[in-house]
Amino acid sequence: MLRSASAFVGAALMCLPLAACSQGEQGEVDTPMFSAVRNNPTSVAAASPTEEAASPEPTSNQAPAPKTEEPESCEDIDAEEAYQSGIGTIAPWNGFGWGRPSSSEFDPCADLSWLIIAIEGATASSPHHIMLFHKGEYLGTATAEPYGFFPTIERVNDAEIAVTYHWAREGETTAGRTGETHAGFRWDEGQQKVIMSGDVPPHS
Repeated sequence: MLRSASAFVGAALMCLPLAACSQGEQGEVDTPMFSAVRNNPTSVAAASPTEEAASPEPTSNQAPAPKTEEPESCEDIDAEEAYQSGIGTIAPWNGFGWGRPSSSEFDPCADLSWLIIAIEGATASSPHHIMLFHKGEYLGTATAEPYGFFPTIERVNDAEIAVTYHWAREGETTAGRTGETHAGFRWDEGQQKVIMSGDVPPHS
């Protein structure tokens, strides 16, 4: 009788560690801590060969193509190419086409740069357009309408320019014009567009 009891107790003691081990393994699989460690990028080295091969991480860590190509675009685009990229979208003025740029501050690496164009056969008071560019890409003209006289443009910073429009007041000659109107154009990175401030010349 004593031998049977001892055998029963011994068997019970042997089963306890097995049960504890089984419960411990199940608990590790179900615990959030294990899940977090398994998904931690630092644990990639410990992953099985199958998991490493299936993981998309090595591909996603490749250098982004746009960033490596951007410096090349700065070197490859000149003012003539910039002019050609946009001139076809600008409507003629009263039947007159647009001539070659009469002034260029084009910079393919700047947030905002420009070209000034006038109608073909222009005189001093003929309409001018300001073509705007961002990182070498044509954005459009600074204003919907062209304005007479050659504008004065100064760079404020890499993303902003200040424009002074000239015009003749009533009774003034073209050579003696004194009217001035000031406007600013700024590239807004957040909105991905040019923001205008100030005014344009009055209509004649």
